[in-house]
Amino acid sequence: MTSLVTVYIPTKNRLSLLRRAVQSVLGQTHGPIELIIVSDGSTDGTCDYVRSLQQQANVKLIHNETSVGACAARNQALDIAEGEFITGLDDDDMFLPHRLERFITAWRVREQAGERFSCLFDRRIVDQGGAVTLANAAPVADFETMLGENLIGNQVFTTPARMRAAGGFDAAMPAWQDWEMWVRLVQHGGPAHNIGANSYLMDVSHEFERITLKSGDRIIQAAKLFYAKHGQGGRALPGLLNSLGAYPQIRLSLGDLMVMAGTPATRRHALRQLRRRQFKPTMAGTLA
Repeated sequence: MTSLVTVYIPTKNRLSLLRRAVQSVLGQTHGPIELIIVSDGSTDGTCDYVRSLQQQANVKLIHNETSVGACAARNQALDIAEGEFITGLDDDDMFLPHRLERFITAWRVREQAGERFSCLFDRRIVDQGGAVTLANAAPVADFETMLGENLIGNQVFTTPARMRAAGGFDAAMPAWQDWEMWVRLVQHGGPAHNIGANSYLMDVSHEFERITLKSGDRIIQAAKLFYAKHGQGGRALPGLLNSLGAYPQIRLSLGDLMVMAGTPATRRHALRQLRRRQFKPTMAGTLA
């Protein structure tokens, strides 16, 4: 029997991009597929478009009159998912046609070998509007390495049961929701493995908001929550510093690091990281 795969897409008022994402799912070489689209307060015709698909494909619509946020929207889809497997797609990105087929093949191989693993992921093709690069090249992402860096990216391939057992997405996270979820997933179920199929096209060339454009306050709040949940005696701090340093809108202060570090031992560690990474001392106290 061919495995049913659930694909979820949260969206809000980006119908032109959503159409492209949906067609990339419906054009997969694998079937059957359950596509769950969560319209999170959309007012641009998204719901009418999704309903128009339901006569020809297994497409389900969840519509929130008032936006609940991307994490809560993903959890709504997870709650009703019926597939043996599940994966997500951002509404501004696309699957290449072989993505689901390659994931299932790789899953069966590892499953038959008796390996313990939580999920699979793949390298992303990043389209910057003229320049194309590959991201997420690590072959394996385990709990320790995931504390330091989001090696997985924004999507995984796993089972609904494993995602539910890990607790789903944390709606309190204002950013880095994917990274924080994958940390819990690999902690709970074992390492994540990269299938190396280059099957996800990430579009960063459009004019809509992506996380890199979010306010510094939201990113810093996400870092504070991430550290509170996964600080692990300071082990997560270097990764957080690296991640925060990638945002041009953020300048960390010594006070910020002290608040994040918490204990005397981790404060000393934060000082060492500050010296090594040469962050400029501005925006004092934003973590408090």
